Amino acid sequence: MIPADLNKHFISFEGIDFSGKSTQIELLKSFLEQKGSRVYVLREPGGTEISERIRKVLLDKKHENMHSRTELLLYSAARIQLTSERIIPTLKRDAYVIADRFVDSTTAYQGYGRGLEPDMIAYVNQIATLGLLPAVTFYLEIEPECAFKRSDRMKRQKDRLESAGLDFFERVVHGYREIARAYPQRFFTLDATLDRDEIHKRIIDILVRKKILSA
Repeated sequence: MIPADLNKHFISFEGIDFSGKSTQIELLKSFLEQKGSRVYVLREPGGTEISERIRKVLLDKKHENMHSRTELLLYSAARIQLTSERIIPTLKRDAYVIADRFVDSTTAYQGYGRGLEPDMIAYVNQIATLGLLPAVTFYLEIEPECAFKRSDRMKRQKDRLESAGLDFFERVVHGYREIARAYPQRFFTLDATLDRDEIHKRIIDILVRKKILSA
């Protein structure tokens, strides 16, 4: 049984690629460390030896014929390994865990993006997280067209999921908006086109308001 308050230092960041998640995660990590907190940043899929191997399969463009349910179960397999092996033990040591994606990504990408059944997604998510959710999730919202332009400027080769196309990412963004409506006490939407320092300030303000940080 997971203690009810175990997630009090568990923070996740969501958003499509090139929304600025990595920048905000690093800013928050530095802020918390300056206050004397222990902070661990974990990425999904990944974070453990098994999860990192699953990540390579999921993002490899050679696997373009991967079935949507295979994708769902592989992401979830990586998540349960990460949750049980890294997230829960770290939270029990009263450290902060910042996750670059967590269960909301599956709802948005495999649920809304791939069109898999909501009841199945919810059931698999419950298994993969052991019932653990972040105390706060920050969603950096950006239109797919804008994210694609950022990607083009960086001239980085896209992985299998990043190559899914505009229609797919529009469905994913719609999914994130639906999640925000469903979980207003946990899920906070931030405009990813704002100045990075302004976004960081809003993140800190929310964490203080939620009593995850002291003023």
